[in-house]
Amino acid sequence: MKHPFDDFLPPSIHVQREDRRVVRIGIVLVAVVSISTAAAFASTLISWRDLLNSRSSVSMRWDDASIRVVAFVKAQRRMQDAIESAKEIERFIDSVPRSVILWELTRCLPENSVLNDIRIETRKRHDNEGEEKRTQQIDVLGIAPNDAAISAYIEVLSTSAYFKSASLVYAQQDGNSTRRNFSLQLLVNTKATLSMEIDS
Repeated sequence: MKHPFDDFLPPSIHVQREDRRVVRIGIVLVAVVSISTAAAFASTLISWRDLLNSRSSVSMRWDDASIRVVAFVKAQRRMQDAIESAKEIERFIDSVPRSVILWELTRCLPENSVLNDIRIETRKRHDNEGEEKRTQQIDVLGIAPNDAAISAYIEVLSTSAYFKSASLVYAQQDGNSTRRNFSLQLLVNTKATLSMEIDS
């Protein structure tokens, strides 16, 4: 409610007061909006700078990781190739040298006994996991003075580190003499070379 003494003022003065009040409020609003906009822009600019710095750091780490991955893949391929080469070479290398096998067979041979034939056969098979397993079988033909000599020969070969087993295939009389023709079958111990190197 207006004061009764305000009526003596002309209406133009009241209009000017209202206009000034509106102008002041408008200036304050414009100032607040400008300050808020400037603050938001500054905050966004700082965030963008941090983002650019983080991006460059991540980019450097990504490039470094990419180089390491490529190097790892190359090393893994070289290792795989080396393993494959080793497997290929292993096929052509005897687990126990033939000279050692012959030396062991003749060293244990009983007195007055003769070996007529020695055959070594390599067999390959795949196990349940698909890996190739190799075994070496030896067939021996010979002549011994008697059955006791053959038994002693088999017993000595059975205790040898180079053979897994030694078994008699047959033993028969050699003509009208007391000598015996015999045949043995032996399995080579493929790990004999490794155990020999460890023992030495």
